Amino acid sequence: MSLVSVDNGFVQGAQAAGPEAVVGPDGEVGGSLVVIMAGGGTGGHLYPGLAIAEKLRERFGRRLRLVWAATPRALDRRLLSGYGGDYVAQEVQPVPRNIFKLPGFYGAWRRTCEQWRRFMQEQRVAAVVALGGYAAGPAAREAFRRGMPVVLINPDRLPGRANRFLLGRAQTVFSQWPMPEWRKRCRGQIIAAGCPIRESISHGQRAAAMVRLGLAADRQTLVITGASLGAKTINDAVLYMARHEPRLRAMLSNGGSGGNWQILHLTGLDQAAAVRKEVSELGLPHWHVLDYCDEMDLVWAAADLAIARSGAGLCAELTACGVPAILLPYPFHRDRHQEANARELVNGAAAVMLPDQKVAARTSALLAPALMDLMSNIAKRQRMRAAATAMAKPRAAALISEAIVKLVSAGVEPAAK
Repeated sequence: MSLVSVDNGFVQGAQAAGPEAVVGPDGEVGGSLVVIMAGGGTGGHLYPGLAIAEKLRERFGRRLRLVWAATPRALDRRLLSGYGGDYVAQEVQPVPRNIFKLPGFYGAWRRTCEQWRRFMQEQRVAAVVALGGYAAGPAAREAFRRGMPVVLINPDRLPGRANRFLLGRAQTVFSQWPMPEWRKRCRGQIIAAGCPIRESISHGQRAAAMVRLGLAADRQTLVITGASLGAKTINDAVLYMARHEPRLRAMLSNGGSGGNWQILHLTGLDQAAAVRKEVSELGLPHWHVLDYCDEMDLVWAAADLAIARSGAGLCAELTACGVPAILLPYPFHRDRHQEANARELVNGAAAVMLPDQKVAARTSALLAPALMDLMSNIAKRQRMRAAATAMAKPRAAALISEAIVKLVSAGVEPAAK
C-alpha cells in the first residue's frame, strides 16, 4: 500500500510497512515497529516529538518506522523534511470560531479520520503518540476506537482544546508539571515527566558558543527570543526601551554600572530585517540580530539572562540550562496558558513574569526596571539560575520513550523466531 497524494492530505509515495511482528515483551523488534507521531503546526508540538523520536531511534534504529501526522505548514515541512514520504500533511483544520466554517472543518476532519482508519486497517501500528493540537486529533481518535495504545504529550500547564478532547482517549498523559485538577478527565494516568527536549540542549559549551555565534567572550549576554516564530510585541518593546532607556545603552557600551553586556536577539524570520535596520539606525553596539537559530544549545550556553515568551518547550529549555529569565507570556490566547507556564517558573523562583501590554511603550515601562535590576545584580541572577536548575527535568524524552516502549510491549506477542 502507498499513502495517497498530498492533495488528499498525505505526502505522495510513502510506502507502508509490512504487517509482521512488532515488539515482544522484552522490547525487541521483529520486523517494523510503526509508531504514528501525531501533531504539528508549531514548534511547541513538533520539538517534543522530535526529542522522543531521537530516543526511540537510539533504541530501535532502522527497525523503527515513524509516521508523522502533521500539517502542511512550512515549519512542519522544514522540521520533518528528513522523514520523506512518512511526513503526512493532513487536511484536518483547527476548530473554527465562525459557525459558518464548521461544515468545512467537519468535512476535513471526517476525510482525515477515514484516511487514518484505512491506514490502521492495513498496517500493524504499535501506538499513536499525540503531540497536541488539532493535528493530533484524527489519528489518536482512530487509534482509540481500535483499542490501540495512545500516549498524549501535554507540556503546557493548561491543556488546550484539542488536548482536553484527547485526555479521555489516552492511556497515559505525560505532562511537564502536575495537573491534579485534570485527573478526573483522564482515561489513564498523568505522569509529570517534564517536557521532552534534546538532552544535548544543556551540554553547550560557553567558549565554543561565543565563537560560533560571533559574540564577545568578555561580555555578559542577554538573549531576547519569542521562540521559533519570533514575537513582534517583544521586539517592539525592547527597541522602544533601547530608544528611551540610557542605562541599557550604557550597559551595551563600556560604561554601564551593571557591567559590559551584549544582546543576542532572535527576532523571527519575518521581523529580522526591520529589527536590524532599527538597531543600525540607533547605533547600538553589541546588539546581534538573528532571525532564527537551530542550535539552541549554543544560545543558552551563551546566555546570562533572557527575555522570552513562556511556551512549554522554552520553559523546559530555560530550566534545563539554568537561565534566569524575564517572561512575557503570549497575550493573545484566550486561555492564557503561557501565563500558567510562566507562573510555575515564578513560583520556583527561576523567573520574573511581566504582562505583555501589546503596546511597546506600556510594555517597555514595565520591562525596563525589571531588566535593569537583573542586569546589574549578579547575585540575584545566580539565585535564579540555581532555582531554574533545581526545576529541570532534562531526561524527559528518555523517560517518555521508555514508557512508550513498555506500553507497546505489554500488549504484543513476541516476534517469531
